[in-house]
Amino acid sequence: MPDNFNRDSWASWYAEQHLNTDSAIEKIFYLPTNADEREIRFIEINTLIGDRTEDSLEPIDFGIDMGTDNAHKLIVLDVTPDQWQQIQSATLSLPDGWSLDEMIAFPNDQLETLPQ
Repeated sequence: MPDNFNRDSWASWYAEQHLNTDSAIEKIFYLPTNADEREIRFIEINTLIGDRTEDSLEPIDFGIDMGTDNAHKLIVLDVTPDQWQQIQSATLSLPDGWSLDEMIAFPNDQLETLPQ
């Protein structure tokens, strides 16, 4: 875990941890656009969750290190591979304020690494 809070460094660390500990997660997309400077937004493509076609997508908010200099939020939206396809084709909406602009994929097999 990085010592001091740097959103991009922590996002990279969290993505690595999630991919290494949960075999159902195929890919993670980090969405920094429109996020607060102390907020890390992930879309996780998860093969073991149910497809909630009738419901809007609801992310889970994990407040981390609250009350410290490293206080921040990790907000995770788990979606199925089918839901991910729908998001990409704009037939399924992201939560308000979320954007795929400048998203970064983990594992990083298609995009450059995060800036330091």
